[in-house]
Amino acid sequence: MKRRLGIIGVGSAGLLSLTHFCTWLDNDWEIFSIHNPRKQILGIGESTNGGFVGLLERGTHFCLGHPQDLDALDATLKFGSKFMNWRHHSWINPLLDGNTAIHFNNNKFKDFVYERMARIWPKQFRVLEGDVTDIQNRPDGVTVVVDGTPHSFDYVVDCMGFPPDHSGYTISDCSPVNRCLIHSLAPGEFPFEPFTDHIAHENGWMFGVPLQSRKTYGYLFNDTITPKEEAVTDMARLLNAKELDAALGRGIATPEYRFKCYYANQMIEGRVGKNGNKALFFEPLVANSIFLYIYNARLFYDFILGNTGRDECNRLFTRSVNEMEDVISYYYQGGSLYDTKFWRYATSSSAERLKQRADFQDLMKQYRELRSRGILHHGPTYAFVPLTWEIVDEQLGYSYIAVTEPESAPVGAAP
Repeated sequence: MKRRLGIIGVGSAGLLSLTHFCTWLDNDWEIFSIHNPRKQILGIGESTNGGFVGLLERGTHFCLGHPQDLDALDATLKFGSKFMNWRHHSWINPLLDGNTAIHFNNNKFKDFVYERMARIWPKQFRVLEGDVTDIQNRPDGVTVVVDGTPHSFDYVVDCMGFPPDHSGYTISDCSPVNRCLIHSLAPGEFPFEPFTDHIAHENGWMFGVPLQSRKTYGYLFNDTITPKEEAVTDMARLLNAKELDAALGRGIATPEYRFKCYYANQMIEGRVGKNGNKALFFEPLVANSIFLYIYNARLFYDFILGNTGRDECNRLFTRSVNEMEDVISYYYQGGSLYDTKFWRYATSSSAERLKQRADFQDLMKQYRELRSRGILHHGPTYAFVPLTWEIVDEQLGYSYIAVTEPESAPVGAAP
């Protein structure tokens, strides 16, 4: 009798989990994608990394060289992240190891993945449509109630989006922004470059994700410092837009979302694992969440096969999100070109947070020592590989890893 794995949700994390498990579990498993087709996902346009493309290559036979695959996802190529106004020069945070990633339209992701799963993994892939109202986690299995009908599974991955409350979660202090306004430009209204924009502005920063059909911008700010009306005006100015996607006069609110950064205290409880926004949420700096979605899927895979225990998986999950918190603080702690209330708050709070992070400080000391010996590549990965840290360290002028320290080290730098 086949074992059954349920994956609830068809946002990016749910579909990446589905692809991962169909790829790596054998034909002794049935893998159910469970979702309510009436529920919409937060469709903005997403930036990815090489791991995302690698998983799609294995699981869906996606190919960067096939225009039809890119067209199916409304996708463009990505070679890295472009930082503007963080320093006097613009610079690229590159994808390394020969990696090329994509920007894709997540509203098109489900149809693409479903078609490939049905064709490539017909012995494993199953679909169960309906509204999930209950997940009953038992020692010997999991019952998922879908449209009032119970369905039994050996394990479940919960990717149903934001939790109803934050009990059982840790609220992160890594991010100085808490709100995002969304606006899109049509082709011809923006110059295409194969990068994800990271544009610092007076009140925070703005991402830009180029798709074939549009370029989506997200203006991130802190609404306890900057009123929304001021942010709307500034975003329209930056994009030379008469009005944002508010469609003024038609009563449609500006597409936006408020957020808190958080992560689950336990990624795995019983036979249920969390992924996506049910497991964590961070601001979108350097596409950090995609890394974690794929890593979570791998941890749960190792757990259900008995390769790694539950407690160790949870420890590794917590370590990975703590590292990503440090990455976010690392970028902010050096500030930008703007001497404003937001940036003074962002730099001071981020620098102070990093001073308290012994793991981060120890890592930078280790990197510096390895670089002095000419073998920085021997260092451990800490969210990023050592070479990425070296490149970003140089471009931001931090000198964490410099062999010879400048007379005045940046705020928060390792002693």
